Amino acid sequence: MSSDPYIIVNPNANTGKLGKKLDTALALAKEYIGDFEYAVTEKPQQEKELAAEAIKKGFKTLIALGGDGTATNMGDAIIGHSDVTLGLLSAGSMCDWHKTHSIPYGLEDSLKILVEGHSERFPAIKCSGDTTNYAFDLTDGGFTARAAAAAHYEMKWMKIGLIKYNYLALKYVLKSKNIPAKITLDDRDPIVIPELTNAFAGVGDEISGFLVMPGNVEYSQKNKDLGVVIAHGMKGLNRVKMLIKAIPGNHVGMKGIHFDRCRKMIVETEEPLCWENEGEIYSENSARIEIELIDDAISVIVPKKRTNKVDYDEEIYHQKFEESYTNRKFEKIKY
Repeated sequence: MSSDPYIIVNPNANTGKLGKKLDTALALAKEYIGDFEYAVTEKPQQEKELAAEAIKKGFKTLIALGGDGTATNMGDAIIGHSDVTLGLLSAGSMCDWHKTHSIPYGLEDSLKILVEGHSERFPAIKCSGDTTNYAFDLTDGGFTARAAAAAHYEMKWMKIGLIKYNYLALKYVLKSKNIPAKITLDDRDPIVIPELTNAFAGVGDEISGFLVMPGNVEYSQKNKDLGVVIAHGMKGLNRVKMLIKAIPGNHVGMKGIHFDRCRKMIVETEEPLCWENEGEIYSENSARIEIELIDDAISVIVPKKRTNKVDYDEEIYHQKFEESYTNRKFEKIKY
């Protein structure tokens, strides 16, 4: 058994910038945490394999040096090992999962959180489609997932991850088509949707700079449930408008946007829809997706004191689906 930390590095994080500065990053990590063993990934999603090997060797603290995909793949291996803790070092393009837990962007600032060593248990989201894996922040299906999938093979020359993702999101928001769907939340009557545009579920609130679920971090922790956003019936410029308004979370109340809450969501579509979590694609060919919250699934090193910004009252997550066919007005919380 080893009490020393084990770091798994994705050199392709932050569109390859981490790999170019890897020696500097590892030297900085050593200044803060002392000697450690580490492994560098050589292929996509290898983090899960490397994490499983480290756990077999007896390592109890595994540290993800990369972005959301790096941490998520490691989390897949840690699930089921209650004595293993995950540390998050911010070195990716987006680091949405890190933001959910108030871990600052930047390697040195996230190292300061790591050395404090305060850990808490958090839920995971079991996602089943073509394959089954776990999300720890948000999962989504539709044009956003298609953009995430395209990011692996389109515009490889683009070195700024946020610009690349936003361009692809705009491309696929215009290119993708609406499809009939049925969404079942817990044991409630299914929501029948003639034209599903996009769907989201999660315990976080942000995807790549878009505030998809305002206040959801606070509400999910309090309620032990998932926030849900369903976009439907949106076409052309209305989709672009939704995308722009979602950056500060102002899509709340738009016609065609429904907010809800649940612990389990089943999405059945007339034809397959692309689904992803934290940039990792888990379904492109399945017409049935199951998303379920798993309580206290993983131990994560986080700041001792965290504050979650609540932009809207929780009432936005308790509207009837039928009301989403019209525009509604919700006041933002004033600080």
